[in-house]
Amino acid sequence: MTSRKILIVDPVMGMAGDMFSAAMIGLGVPAGLLTGAMENAARTLGGAIINVERVETGWGPAVRLRIKLESKDPHLGAEEARSCLETALEAEDLADDYASFARHALDILIVAEREAHSSLRPTQEEGTLHPIGLVHTPYHHHAPYQPSASAQGEFYVEVFPQFAAGLSGIETLSHIFIITHLHLSRGYSLTVTPPWRKGSKPTRMGLFATRSPNRPNPLGLTLAEVRGVDGNRIYTSPLDLFDGTPVVDIKPHIRSLDETIVGDDGWLAGTDHLELHKKGIPHEHGGEEAVLHEARDILIDVVGAAKGLEFLKVALDQVICLTPVSVGGGTVKFSHGELAVPTPAVEAILKSYRIPHVSGPVEAELLTPTGAALLAALSPEWLPRGCQRTKGSRRGLGLGTKNVGDVNGLWLSVS
Repeated sequence: MTSRKILIVDPVMGMAGDMFSAAMIGLGVPAGLLTGAMENAARTLGGAIINVERVETGWGPAVRLRIKLESKDPHLGAEEARSCLETALEAEDLADDYASFARHALDILIVAEREAHSSLRPTQEEGTLHPIGLVHTPYHHHAPYQPSASAQGEFYVEVFPQFAAGLSGIETLSHIFIITHLHLSRGYSLTVTPPWRKGSKPTRMGLFATRSPNRPNPLGLTLAEVRGVDGNRIYTSPLDLFDGTPVVDIKPHIRSLDETIVGDDGWLAGTDHLELHKKGIPHEHGGEEAVLHEARDILIDVVGAAKGLEFLKVALDQVICLTPVSVGGGTVKFSHGELAVPTPAVEAILKSYRIPHVSGPVEAELLTPTGAALLAALSPEWLPRGCQRTKGSRRGLGLGTKNVGDVNGLWLSVS
């Protein structure tokens, strides 16, 4: 039986999933074997084309992977991601320990994403609401109380990028409720004279019996028809709101439950869950599921890592990581919006697995969530650079795709 090898990881310029796979090709893993496994994993969610570039650097030969997704990367719930991973692992027929490593890496990411979502929620004082987007209408100075269905102009809700993932499924609904902050409201009176009750002696009504925008808590509730969804925009029927009105929430209108004469049941139509609501049967709702926002990239990287480690016959209980791990700095833009580096998901992994790390040496994201999860799943022994036990007999350099003004690479070696 061939003895297993010690893997030494040197993330002096951080670590990403594609860099890890590229470095393993540099160590001798056949490129076709590794990219084939990665492309097969991508097919569980739509496919990808992976090209291998061999590059000469001042540090010696290196490998870079160019990954082109064949369609837009979907957001994926945790359980569906696990199911896709199992399909990919079964296709590769990986040995149990390497398959377990892949599952562990994905689970680390799922937990980190859940923690990241919690940390992204604004810290709210009691009674404080934070906008999730803005209303856009042609009304800048005067807005009709109820514009006609044929009112001229463009009407839409633009959700801020960090909340855009929450729009999935909106396109199946015919109508939505838009809850807004009536930010131009100025003071209020508990009795008002509605504009519809005109006469020789105007009738005053209690504020809460009217739709006056001037209220103790100036919130607006608008039922709108969904006329289209494009990215982070929901195009609607005419809205009786000023342009720029902050949106604090969006909820589905469900005809069967709201007992109205408009619209339909959207994605809930025909489901057992809707029937429970309609019959008033008490039931539990599942907890919030973590969502992976770059799901195909994650599956590609996790399967590629496991396949390469198996080929190299790495002893998963004898991995060494040189420290500190560089995480980079500055900010990064992605599905949550613009976030500081390290991102919340990476911070969660660094903290949970006590990974020795340092900011810099450049203002860019060097340690990605997938890279951090792979590193944590390896459960390495953390040793300082220069230690005598960190000399490998073979070395591979995997390059990233960022231009950071220095060698953006991950070194792997085996002994």
